[in-house]
Amino acid sequence: MNIKTISIALAAVAVLLLATLLMQKGGYVSQATEHYQKTSEKSFKSASQVVQYVNNSIDVNKSVWVLATEIVQNVKTSQDQARLEAKLFPSTKGNMSIANKTRKFEASSDYYIVTNFAKVEEDKKTGVKSLAGLTSVNVNALLGNAVVADEEEGDDEDAVEEEEEVKPVKKAPAKAKKGKKGKNRR
Repeated sequence: MNIKTISIALAAVAVLLLATLLMQKGGYVSQATEHYQKTSEKSFKSASQVVQYVNNSIDVNKSVWVLATEIVQNVKTSQDQARLEAKLFPSTKGNMSIANKTRKFEASSDYYIVTNFAKVEEDKKTGVKSLAGLTSVNVNALLGNAVVADEEEGDDEDAVEEEEEVKPVKKAPAKAKKGKKGKNRR
Protein backbone atom coordinates (compact mmCIF):
# COMPACT_ATOMS: atom_id res chain seq x y z
CA MET A 1 0.00 0.00 0.00
CA ASN A 2 1.18 3.30 -0.67
CA ILE A 3 0.92 6.41 1.47
CA LYS A 4 -1.58 8.07 -0.81
CA THR A 5 -4.10 5.28 -0.34
CA ILE A 6 -3.60 5.19 3.42
CA SER A 7 -4.02 8.94 3.74
CA ILE A 8 -7.22 8.87 1.63
CA ALA A 9 -8.60 6.01 3.78
CA LEU A 10 -7.69 7.87 6.99
CA ALA A 11 -9.29 11.08 5.67
CA ALA A 12 -12.46 9.16 4.78
CA VAL A 13 -12.55 7.55 8.26
CA ALA A 14 -12.01 10.96 9.88
CA VAL A 15 -14.86 12.49 7.84
CA LEU A 16 -17.15 9.58 8.75
CA LEU A 17 -16.18 9.87 12.42
CA LEU A 18 -16.83 13.63 12.37
CA ALA A 19 -20.22 13.10 10.69
CA THR A 20 -21.15 10.49 13.31
CA LEU A 21 -20.19 12.87 16.14
CA LEU A 22 -22.25 15.69 14.67
CA MET A 23 -25.26 13.43 14.21
CA GLN A 24 -24.99 12.18 17.81
CA LYS A 25 -24.66 15.74 19.07
CA GLY A 26 -27.89 16.65 17.27
CA GLY A 27 -29.61 13.66 18.91
CA TYR A 28 -28.43 14.69 22.37
CA VAL A 29 -29.61 18.25 21.85
CA SER A 30 -33.08 17.10 20.75
CA GLN A 31 -33.31 14.70 23.72
CA ALA A 32 -32.30 17.44 26.13
CA THR A 33 -34.79 19.85 24.57
CA GLU A 34 -37.61 17.30 24.86
CA HIS A 35 -36.75 16.57 28.50
CA TYR A 36 -36.60 20.27 29.32
CA GLN A 37 -39.98 20.93 27.71
CA LYS A 38 -41.65 18.03 29.55
CA THR A 39 -40.30 19.00 32.97
CA SER A 40 -40.98 22.68 32.36
CA GLU A 41 -44.59 21.96 31.41
CA LYS A 42 -45.11 19.85 34.56
CA SER A 43 -43.57 22.53 36.76
CA PHE A 44 -45.60 25.25 35.09
CA LYS A 45 -48.85 23.30 35.51
CA SER A 46 -48.24 22.62 39.19
CA ALA A 47 -47.17 26.22 39.81
CA SER A 48 -50.30 27.42 38.00
CA GLN A 49 -52.46 25.20 40.23
CA VAL A 50 -50.82 26.60 43.36
CA VAL A 51 -51.39 30.15 42.15
CA GLN A 52 -55.01 29.29 41.32
CA TYR A 53 -55.58 27.82 44.82
CA VAL A 54 -54.01 30.87 46.45
CA ASN A 55 -56.07 33.27 44.35
CA ASN A 56 -59.24 31.31 45.16
CA SER A 57 -58.39 31.41 48.86
CA ILE A 58 -57.76 35.16 48.71
CA ASP A 59 -61.12 35.71 46.96
CA VAL A 60 -62.99 33.66 49.57
CA ASN A 61 -61.21 35.46 52.42
CA LYS A 62 -62.01 38.84 50.88
CA SER A 63 -65.67 37.93 50.41
CA VAL A 64 -66.02 36.69 53.99
CA TRP A 65 -64.46 39.93 55.26
CA VAL A 66 -66.97 41.88 53.15
CA LEU A 67 -69.74 39.77 54.70
CA ALA A 68 -68.41 40.42 58.22
CA THR A 69 -68.27 44.19 57.72
CA GLU A 70 -71.74 44.23 56.17
CA ILE A 71 -73.06 42.25 59.14
CA VAL A 72 -71.56 44.71 61.60
CA GLN A 73 -72.95 47.70 59.72
CA ASN A 74 -76.40 46.53 58.62
CA VAL A 75 -77.60 43.36 60.37
CA LYS A 76 -80.02 43.40 63.30
CA THR A 77 -81.54 39.91 63.07
CA SER A 78 -80.46 36.47 61.93
CA GLN A 79 -82.87 36.77 58.98
CA ASP A 80 -81.04 39.90 57.82
CA GLN A 81 -77.78 37.96 58.03
CA ALA A 82 -79.24 35.03 56.08
CA ARG A 83 -80.33 37.37 53.27
CA LEU A 84 -76.88 38.95 53.17
CA GLU A 85 -75.20 35.51 53.10
CA ALA A 86 -77.43 34.42 50.22
CA LYS A 87 -76.54 37.59 48.33
CA LEU A 88 -72.76 37.17 48.68
CA PHE A 89 -72.56 33.34 48.76
CA PRO A 90 -75.57 31.90 46.89
CA SER A 91 -74.45 28.27 47.21
CA THR A 92 -73.59 28.32 50.94
CA LYS A 93 -75.97 28.58 53.88
CA GLY A 94 -75.20 29.43 57.50
CA ASN A 95 -76.25 27.46 60.58
CA MET A 96 -78.24 28.95 63.42
CA SER A 97 -78.22 27.75 67.02
CA ILE A 98 -81.24 29.00 68.94
CA ALA A 99 -79.92 27.52 72.21
CA ASN A 100 -76.57 29.34 71.98
CA LYS A 101 -78.06 32.42 70.27
CA THR A 102 -75.43 32.21 67.53
CA ARG A 103 -75.28 31.96 63.77
CA LYS A 104 -72.24 30.44 62.07
CA PHE A 105 -71.43 31.00 58.43
CA GLU A 106 -68.72 28.81 56.86
CA ALA A 107 -67.52 29.75 53.40
CA SER A 108 -64.97 26.95 53.87
CA SER A 109 -63.55 25.08 56.84
CA ASP A 110 -60.86 27.75 57.25
CA TYR A 111 -62.99 30.84 56.64
CA TYR A 112 -65.99 31.27 58.89
CA ILE A 113 -67.61 33.84 61.15
CA VAL A 114 -69.79 33.39 64.22
CA THR A 115 -72.31 36.04 65.16
CA ASN A 116 -73.84 36.30 68.64
CA PHE A 117 -77.29 37.70 69.27
CA ALA A 118 -78.96 39.00 72.43
CA LYS A 119 -82.38 37.34 72.23
CA VAL A 120 -84.62 34.85 70.45
CA GLU A 121 -87.79 36.16 68.79
CA GLU A 122 -90.70 34.13 67.49
CA ASP A 123 -92.91 35.26 64.64
CA LYS A 124 -96.49 35.02 65.94
CA LYS A 125 -98.00 34.38 62.51
CA THR A 126 -95.65 31.63 61.33
CA GLY A 127 -94.15 30.43 64.62
CA VAL A 128 -90.63 30.67 63.19
CA LYS A 129 -87.91 31.50 65.70
CA SER A 130 -85.10 33.87 64.81
CA LEU A 131 -82.34 35.69 66.61
CA ALA A 132 -82.36 39.44 67.18
CA GLY A 133 -80.12 42.09 68.69
CA LEU A 134 -76.68 41.49 67.21
CA THR A 135 -74.10 41.69 70.02
CA SER A 136 -70.84 40.56 68.42
CA VAL A 137 -69.19 39.13 65.33
CA ASN A 138 -66.37 36.63 65.93
CA VAL A 139 -63.79 36.75 63.11
CA ASN A 140 -61.02 34.81 64.87
CA ALA A 141 -60.91 32.24 62.06
CA LEU A 142 -60.27 35.00 59.53
CA LEU A 143 -57.42 36.27 61.70
CA GLY A 144 -55.90 32.79 61.97
CA ASN A 145 -56.87 32.27 65.62
CA ALA A 146 -59.60 29.67 65.13
CA VAL A 147 -57.74 26.84 66.87
CA VAL A 148 -56.70 29.07 69.75
CA ALA A 149 -60.29 30.21 70.28
CA ASP A 150 -61.57 26.62 70.29
CA GLU A 151 -58.87 25.56 72.74
CA GLU A 152 -59.60 28.47 75.06
CA GLU A 153 -63.27 27.53 75.20
CA GLY A 154 -62.34 23.94 76.04
CA ASP A 155 -59.74 25.05 78.61
CA ASP A 156 -62.33 27.05 80.57
CA GLU A 157 -64.46 23.96 81.07
CA ASP A 158 -61.47 21.79 81.91
CA ALA A 159 -60.15 24.33 84.40
CA VAL A 160 -63.32 24.10 86.51
CA GLU A 161 -63.14 20.33 86.52
CA GLU A 162 -59.45 20.33 87.40
CA GLU A 163 -60.02 22.64 90.36
CA GLU A 164 -62.54 20.20 91.77
CA GLU A 165 -60.42 17.12 91.18
CA VAL A 166 -57.00 18.33 92.32
CA LYS A 167 -56.56 18.02 96.09
CA PRO A 168 -53.26 18.24 97.93
CA VAL A 169 -52.11 14.88 99.25
CA LYS A 170 -50.53 14.85 102.70
CA LYS A 171 -47.73 12.35 103.13
CA ALA A 172 -47.10 10.61 106.41
CA PRO A 173 -43.74 11.50 107.97
CA ALA A 174 -41.01 9.00 107.21
CA LYS A 175 -40.16 6.66 110.13
CA ALA A 176 -36.59 6.26 111.25
CA LYS A 177 -34.89 2.93 110.73
CA LYS A 178 -34.61 0.74 113.78
CA GLY A 179 -31.23 -0.63 114.46
CA LYS A 180 -28.35 -0.95 116.92
CA LYS A 181 -27.30 2.10 118.82
CA GLY A 182 -23.69 1.69 117.94
CA LYS A 183 -22.25 0.43 121.25
CA ASN A 184 -21.25 -3.14 121.68
CA ARG A 185 -22.18 -4.59 125.06
CA ARG A 186 -20.32 -7.51 126.49
